[in-house]
Amino acid sequence: MKFLNSDIDISTLPKAETVKLIPIDGRYYTVLIYYQLVYFTIYCIAMLITMILNSEFHSFFVAGLTVALFTLICYLSFKLIYLNFKNKAYAIREHDIIYQTGWWRKSLHVCPFNRIQHCSIDARVFERNLGISKLKIYSAGMSNSDIAIPGLTLEDANNLRELIIQKIKQETV
Repeated sequence: MKFLNSDIDISTLPKAETVKLIPIDGRYYTVLIYYQLVYFTIYCIAMLITMILNSEFHSFFVAGLTVALFTLICYLSFKLIYLNFKNKAYAIREHDIIYQTGWWRKSLHVCPFNRIQHCSIDARVFERNLGISKLKIYSAGMSNSDIAIPGLTLEDANNLRELIIQKIKQETV
C-alpha cells in the first residue's frame, strides 16, 4: 500500500466565519439586566451597611467618591453586558453547530455532531418567566469544548435539541 499525504489548498476549505449566524432572542438581554440588578442591589446594601458602620465613610468627600465609583462600575458593567449580548449568535449546519460569543475576545465554537455526547435544556427563574431557555451541548473532550446557547425560545431549544439528537443518531450509524 502506497502512503499518500497530498497538500490541501486551505483557501478552498469552507469557512465557519462566512456562515450567517442567528442572533439570540432579545429577551435574554432583559434576563442579563435582571441578574445584574440583583447583584448590584446586594452589593449596594452591603456598601450602605459598611458606610453606616464605618466612621471613615461619614465624611461627604469619601461617601461621594464611593457613590461615584459605584455608579461608574454599574455603568461599565451594563455596557459590557450589552456588548457581550450583541455578539452572541449561533448557526446549525449539516454536520456541525456554530456558536459565537464575545466582543473583546471573540470566540467562534464549531462542534461537529459526531462529537456531541448529549444535550439538555436549562431555564433559571428569570428565563422561565420570559419564556426563554439555554441549550447546553456536551461534547466529547474537555469541558471547554462544551457549548451553552442562551436566549432561545423554549420551542426553538426543543427543536434544536431534537435535531441534534437525530444528527447524533445519523452520525453514529
